[in-house]
Amino acid sequence: MRQISTLFILFLVSLPLCFAQEEEGPTPLGPGRGSSAIYLGPVVGYNRAIHSADLASFADTLNLCPSFKNGSSNGFFIGAFYEQILGGITSKHSVVVRVLYSTFPASFTQGGDTYPSLIDDGKGGVTTILSTTQHTLDVKYGLLTFEAMYKFNVTSGIVLTAGPSFDLTLQKNLLQKYRIIEPNNVRFKKLPQDQWAQYGIVRYEDNDRTLVSWDGPLARTTVTNTSIKENSFRFALKFGVQYEIITGSKIDVIPGIFYNLGLTGVNNVETWKVSAIQAGVDVRFTL
Repeated sequence: MRQISTLFILFLVSLPLCFAQEEEGPTPLGPGRGSSAIYLGPVVGYNRAIHSADLASFADTLNLCPSFKNGSSNGFFIGAFYEQILGGITSKHSVVVRVLYSTFPASFTQGGDTYPSLIDDGKGGVTTILSTTQHTLDVKYGLLTFEAMYKFNVTSGIVLTAGPSFDLTLQKNLLQKYRIIEPNNVRFKKLPQDQWAQYGIVRYEDNDRTLVSWDGPLARTTVTNTSIKENSFRFALKFGVQYEIITGSKIDVIPGIFYNLGLTGVNNVETWKVSAIQAGVDVRFTL
């Protein structure tokens, strides 16, 4: 993360040198922009969400759940953008504003311990065998995203872009499970339902081989009475490179790849930040 932040700062420092370069008009190898200084169009793309975390256990009374350290998964973004050229229509500089719906999901997996379990020996008694467990945490995280990006046309359609991203959380859900992996003939002892909350149990699944210890919002109170409140706002820095495919008509196609560096935490207690590698396409219409 520190190396990425350093590269971003160096990129911003180099911007004055970019402004000092002489503006170039359209050429046979670089057709330039259209006849308008205003563009807009749809945006669609892919997110590889990266959650850097140290998440507290939801079942400390049982002392069964470890901390989840890092998780990732695949998401998407979709929306629209507005681009304003800074200066004349042949200028290399512009500002792009995007409004997006973005998803940054994650799946965490943590190996459990090996425990002795009692099973029926088929002779009216019980025998002891070893069982292997696993902890999983699945996160749904959907955001309304506002981006304000500076864009510089380097040469022949290659552009660099950087700016802030402001996000409001719309969808957030945690699903944490504690399951028996093997052997197949072992299951948890089912407690009376009035004791579930005491031991951090929401429900049993998979023929009592899985305990669900949380299924709900990010805001929650753990069994140790720790109050965890979600942050409804996310702030990030986004930077990347795009390539403008000029079609010669009023429609251009602009693929790109970006890094979205999350700076704010997901909640008020745990160490948890969300970043993403993003690949997307802007379809640009000339007004």
